[in-house]
Amino acid sequence: MKYLLLLRGINVGGHSRVAMQELKLALTNVGFNRVTSYINSGNLIFESTLSQQKISDKIEQLLKNNYKFPIVSMVISEVEYRSDFVNLPKWWGEDEQLRHNALFLLPTFDKNGFDDIRNRITEYDQVEFREHVILWTSTLKKDFSKSLYSKLMKEKFYHDISIRNRNTALKLLALLSEKSGEQ
Repeated sequence: MKYLLLLRGINVGGHSRVAMQELKLALTNVGFNRVTSYINSGNLIFESTLSQQKISDKIEQLLKNNYKFPIVSMVISEVEYRSDFVNLPKWWGEDEQLRHNALFLLPTFDKNGFDDIRNRITEYDQVEFREHVILWTSTLKKDFSKSLYSKLMKEKFYHDISIRNRNTALKLLALLSEKSGEQ
């Protein structure tokens, strides 16, 4: 089965540096197959016959053993990822003048917080909750400071999400499909 590994907070501003080539090799050395990466922000696709929990445990140990700083990760199966990205709302990506992001829910994310987010959405935000991701569109420049999205870094759940822009999220979907020979 195919999986996507998302790493949070690496290679940002010269901090928490993780070379994708080295990580791909390390993942291969612990038994994962056909490991590929996309851009330098911690997006890796691989195959494994292990259970998702065993994969997560193995990766957590690998990251702990190979890096001197903590790395939070998320493993999502191709099936789960595809499920989260079917029937996308038209507004998510429609207007190029807006910011369109996918906020992936790390294992530590408390879904009880959905109601808190729902109750504080502004007229400058559009949000849809999926099983493993929140699709979020907000203003890009004009009135950005009025959006809830602009305040994410101050939110208690901020460390429990890993953000990818829409283009990256859709490219990862395409790469997962490509590996299986589908489009």
